[in-house]
Amino acid sequence: MNESNSPEHGHAHKHSKRNTTVGWSLAGILLGVITGAVGTVLHLNSYWTGSFGLPWGVVLALVIAWLAQRWIALRSVSIVATGLTGIAQYLTLAAMVGLSTGNHFSVPLNEQTWEFVPHLVIATLAWNIAIVAVTLLSMLQLARTIRRTKAQLAADQTHLTPAFSAWDKQ
Repeated sequence: MNESNSPEHGHAHKHSKRNTTVGWSLAGILLGVITGAVGTVLHLNSYWTGSFGLPWGVVLALVIAWLAQRWIALRSVSIVATGLTGIAQYLTLAAMVGLSTGNHFSVPLNEQTWEFVPHLVIATLAWNIAIVAVTLLSMLQLARTIRRTKAQLAADQTHLTPAFSAWDKQ
């Protein structure tokens, strides 16, 4: 910072919208990697009732993925950052499944697994497909929030005009 733009001389430091978007995009990617890994580890957890399994892990994994995307969306107000969070979640899933030896983070999608552990097949399919759906819904939800906020601000112009009281008119 030089003397011509120092805060002491009345010049505020300017942040560009692009730098803010890049920062939030990087934060979204990091959050996506973390929550994608957590969701991939959790999604195969289930409660076995004896005759069938209840895949509670995939529900929790999807809630975590959605909360992460919603948080980054509301904090950044950036569809790009929100989308990158979802993409990072999906790529983390793909990397963990693809790079692991054995089936630690996935089950084979074949007749045997469908016959013996159908709840795990459902959980695997749901986690793989629903990350994309959650990402699209989060982006649509943010776009709607932005549209509603702009419409409310346009309709309510009172914040732009000074307030006058009866005392000011005298």
